[in-house]
Amino acid sequence: MQQSANILQENTKREIMADLQILEGMLLSFLQRIEPAAWQRRMRPHQAEWTLHETVAHLVAAAEFYISALRHTLRHEILVAPTFQQRQNLPAYNQQEIMLRQHLQPSQLITALQEALSQTHELAKQLTPEQISWPVQIPVFNRLPTILEVLETQITHPGLVHAAQIASPACMNPLWQEFEVDFMHRMLTRFFHLMALIYWPERGGRVDTTLQFVVDGAAGGEWYVSISPAGCQSGEGRVSDLRMTTIRAVNVDALCQIITRKMSIGQALLRKKIDVRGNLFLAGRLLFLFSPT
Repeated sequence: MQQSANILQENTKREIMADLQILEGMLLSFLQRIEPAAWQRRMRPHQAEWTLHETVAHLVAAAEFYISALRHTLRHEILVAPTFQQRQNLPAYNQQEIMLRQHLQPSQLITALQEALSQTHELAKQLTPEQISWPVQIPVFNRLPTILEVLETQITHPGLVHAAQIASPACMNPLWQEFEVDFMHRMLTRFFHLMALIYWPERGGRVDTTLQFVVDGAAGGEWYVSISPAGCQSGEGRVSDLRMTTIRAVNVDALCQIITRKMSIGQALLRKKIDVRGNLFLAGRLLFLFSPT
């Protein structure tokens, strides 16, 4: 049984490494195509959002933080950031790290992001099946993630979570529209896994239910996120829960626009991009309950 588990872990590691390389190539090519003037624009004008420069600075800071946390874990050490001790510190910490990189040119930010992702790939290559399941001390999530989960986040965070935020200022189509079908499906599976990690039990309170996501079309599928006062779990497939709320999206693009805050649940309902069966109020609180900040 242990041998089978090791084989599964090794296959998972290979898939992560391959997808890290795919993402690195696509993301860097995407950023290099952006015109210089777009780097000071925001996703939505006249709103207190990050500019493109600030967004990419955040991606660099996060990628460097994750690779540093992984290295500390492999040395049996804990990464200590004095200004980042709990989840509530994240907004201030993000702003602090963005300010530290405000002087960098776009080309320098792109290079720094490439280096962090390349270093993550090299680190993943050296991991043993046992190390993949080691817990990592990171205060971003509602529990300690494993090394594998941090590797997944290194792909999902720049490749999907902020995909609209880097495309809109440049008037470009989101990066996810360039993904191959299989890669896009894996990205969504990792995103729903990330949702379980960033759920706020303090906000959910006594909520004890399951969100079933159904996405039609190419790269679509079925995923679930189970919520309880004790925490959150997610997976691929369909579950049976009488209290379940089902959110069905017409395609991957519609779902991605919602999870990247380019379109609200209300707008998606009005445009018939999604259908909600069950607790509509819960569906409307989706981005409040599942947010890193």
